[in-house]
Amino acid sequence: MSRIETEFGKERNSEIFSVKPKYYIFSEGDITERKYFKKLNTSILSKNVEIINVLRDYANVGESNPSKIIKLIEELLAVNSNEITVKELKNKLKNWGHEYHKDVNPILEFITKKYKDNKIIKYKELKKLVFEFFSGEIYLDLSQNFMKYLSWQDITYSPLTDKICLVVDRDSESFSKEQYDYVYDFCKSNNIGYYVSNPCFEFWLFLHFREIEKEKPDILLKNKFISKDKRYIESKLHDLCGYTKTKFDFSRLEPYIHDAIRREKKYEENIIGLENKLGTNVGKLVNEMINKK
Repeated sequence: MSRIETEFGKERNSEIFSVKPKYYIFSEGDITERKYFKKLNTSILSKNVEIINVLRDYANVGESNPSKIIKLIEELLAVNSNEITVKELKNKLKNWGHEYHKDVNPILEFITKKYKDNKIIKYKELKKLVFEFFSGEIYLDLSQNFMKYLSWQDITYSPLTDKICLVVDRDSESFSKEQYDYVYDFCKSNNIGYYVSNPCFEFWLFLHFREIEKEKPDILLKNKFISKDKRYIESKLHDLCGYTKTKFDFSRLEPYIHDAIRREKKYEENIIGLENKLGTNVGKLVNEMINKK
C-alpha cells in the first residue's frame, strides 16, 4: 500500500481544482529522490505540472526493490476514486496514527470486528462511517482531522493527462537482469515512464556540476566505497555542495538543471543501454516536465 507525505498533501489540498497534469513519482529512495522531486515541484521550472511523490506505507518502508514497487503502481492503476476497501482504510488509519502519534489500535479493533477487509465503502458513506469509528465527543476532533488526512491522501490518476514514473538505481547487486527486464516489460505494457540511473541517482545530481566532466567514466560506473558508508559519487557531491543521503541543499542544484540535462546527453540515456552503461535518463523526465504545456 502507498501514501503521500502529509505536508505535501496539504500543499495539494490548496490545488484541489488544479487542472495541471500530475506526475506520480515512485522511487526506491525514501530520502534523496523524494526531496529532489518535492523541491522541483515548487520550482518555477515545473510550474506547468504537479509532482506527487508516492511513498510506501510505514509498515512496508524497507521494501524498496524495483520489482516490489511495481505492486504499489498496480494499486494506483486499480484505484477507484469513488470507493475504498476496509483494508486500505485500515492502512490509512495506521499511517495517520504513525504520523500524528495517535493510538489507533482501539479503532482498528472495532473495524476488524465489524467488517471484513474486502468490504468496499463508498466515499459518500465514509464520513458517517468514520464518525461512527470515532464515536463520542472526545473523538470529534480526531474524526475531523482523519477525514482531512484522507482527502490529502486521495490519489486521482487520469491516464489521459497524468503520468506514472518509476525512478530507480541500476544496482546490479540487488537488481538482477531478470528483474530489470521484468520491470522494463511492465512499464512498457502499462505506459509507465521508466527512469534509471546507472550506477545511482547521485549520478544525476553530480551532472549539475561541471566538475563531473573531469571524471573518468569507469570510476563513476564502479562507484566504489571510499569509506565504510560512503561511495565515490556521494563523496564528490559532499565536497561540492555538502550533500549527504539524509540532506542536501536544492538551491545549490536548481540554477544548473538545464546544464545537467545537457551533460546527460554525453552519457547513456537509452533505457536498454542503461542496464550496463554509465548514464541516466532522469534528465529526460525533468526536461519533459519543464516543457509540459
